Amino acid sequence: MTPGAPDQRVIVIDPSDAVTGMGFVFGVVGALVGIAAAVYLTPSFSLALVGYCLVAAFAGGSAGMVTGGLVGAVFAVMRGVITPPTGRS
Repeated sequence: MTPGAPDQRVIVIDPSDAVTGMGFVFGVVGALVGIAAAVYLTPSFSLALVGYCLVAAFAGGSAGMVTGGLVGAVFAVMRGVITPPTGRS
């Protein structure tokens, strides 16, 4: 690399890392939203609330992981798409 030249490096994220990372983030967010919804919708605070929160965390977390994996895969695929140069058939 020539001294003083601008840095031309491009950060490339492995598609599997993008899917795993987005799935993890969305899964945690989904679990938190599920717990918050269970607490909000429960008519009274009782021991059953613990079960509701657990089920809601599993449901929200799994839905978030699926959605995050989808979003991560879309980002990874779109990042790797290269448009052909003009004038080429």
